[in-house]
Amino acid sequence: MSIAANRVMATNLGKAVLKTVLATGAFAAVHSLFASRAAKRTAADLFGTANVDGWYRVAYIAQSLVTAGLLVDYLRRQPSIPLYHVRGPTAALMHVAQAAGLAHATLGARQVGILRITGVENLTAWLRNQEVPPMPEAQGPAFSDESANRISGPFALSRHPLNLSPLPVLWLWPRMNSTLLTFNVASTIYLIVGSLHEEARLLEVEGASYEAYRESGVPFYRPVLRANPLRTITALRKDAHYQDAT
Repeated sequence: MSIAANRVMATNLGKAVLKTVLATGAFAAVHSLFASRAAKRTAADLFGTANVDGWYRVAYIAQSLVTAGLLVDYLRRQPSIPLYHVRGPTAALMHVAQAAGLAHATLGARQVGILRITGVENLTAWLRNQEVPPMPEAQGPAFSDESANRISGPFALSRHPLNLSPLPVLWLWPRMNSTLLTFNVASTIYLIVGSLHEEARLLEVEGASYEAYRESGVPFYRPVLRANPLRTITALRKDAHYQDAT
C-alpha cells in the first residue's frame, strides 16, 4: 500500500474515532439530560406530578433504547481496523464473563425492584387510576422497602453495580476493532461520571439513609469483597443518628 493510501486510511480512521466519540457523547448527554431532576421537574410542571410519576420512567427507558439502537447502527457504519480476534476456549471464557456481567446486572435490578426500576409498577397504577408512587430517583437500593432493607448482593460490593455490570460486556468481546475500542473507552468514562451524578441525586433524595450507606464501607464503584457484607439499613440509620446525637 502506498504512502498516500496509508495517509487516506489514517485520516478516515481518525475521523471515525472522532465521530464515535461525538456520537457516544451525544447519546450520553441526552441520557443524562432526561435523567436529571431538572428535566423531571419541567415535565411535572407541564403535565402534573402524578402523571409524570406514572409514565416518565417508561418513556425514559423507551427513548434510551431507541437512541442506543440509533447509536449502534451509526457506529457499525464507521470505518475501522481489526485489533485482535480471540478464539477457542479463551473466547468462550470471555463470553462466560459477559454473561456473568448480565447476571450481575439482573441481580442488582431485582434488588432495586425490576417493576420499580423499569417504571412498569408506576405505569400500571397510573393506567388503573390508582395512587401512583413517586418514581425512583436513580438506580439505588430501595431504602423505603422493608423487603430490601439489607445491603446484600451487588449493592454490598459496589454502590453503583448497575453502572459497573456493563464493563465486562463491553470489554470482553473476543473480536475487537478500533471503533469498538473507542466506544468502550467513551462508555466507561460515561459510566463512571454517570455514577457520580447518580450518587449526588441519591444523596439529595435519600438523605441520611444514603449517607449511612456511603459510610458503611461499600465502595463507590470498584467492587471489594468484605468480610461482613451484610448490614441492615436500619442499623446504619441508628449509627448515623447516634453520631448526630453525640
